[in-house]
Amino acid sequence: MRRPILAVIVGVIAVYACMHFSILPEAPDVTRIENITHLESPAYNPAVLDLWEIAVESTGVENESARLLRLETNIAGDGAIRVIWLYFYGDKNGEQHGYEAYVGPGGTVSAKSQKFNFSVQGVHPLELLREVDAIALEDIPFRDRGMRLLVSVNAYGDHYNETRGRLYEVSDGAFRPVKEVTFGPDVRWYTITITPHRSPGSPPPPEEVLIAFTRQDLAAAESVVYG
Repeated sequence: MRRPILAVIVGVIAVYACMHFSILPEAPDVTRIENITHLESPAYNPAVLDLWEIAVESTGVENESARLLRLETNIAGDGAIRVIWLYFYGDKNGEQHGYEAYVGPGGTVSAKSQKFNFSVQGVHPLELLREVDAIALEDIPFRDRGMRLLVSVNAYGDHYNETRGRLYEVSDGAFRPVKEVTFGPDVRWYTITITPHRSPGSPPPPEEVLIAFTRQDLAAAESVVYG
């Protein structure tokens, strides 16, 4: 993927990620599917695997072609799942599409799709959704304040240490502390970031930011220091 294309995608996400049905622009070629079904999510357990099955069935995306762009869920202090957004790419009938699946506060699932014609990279959504499903969110220290869980793709290199947050490798829901990790400019990786709810304009301090990387992504890093 060329850098200008990724910049556009990131810009769209930054502006619209917190708005229902807005990562894809409203246009005649946007296909909307409303009130697909009702999704039950137990406390502190967003039903992301069930959502994926619903998204595949309702949109008709070719499962093996799917690539994850972003997952976001907002969880209340009592564990109630307020909303879930799932953004991914995939093919349908030989054409590329961008997809969004949305679960509202009442558990109603909706989706939308739009055609596009540029190449994308990434991993199949289930690789990250399974990791999220395995995390015991009820054990997160700041759970009673409510929290936001964000899975996002990254590129063009970066360095993480304690100034960014508490770093971990995550595998099957188990966390292993990491002190530092550096990714080179030629790889793409995902981060699973969990932060407590705070007042607007008041970002959490690094000690309240949990950043997890999958074992597969850390294997592609230039350097990893465990601790």
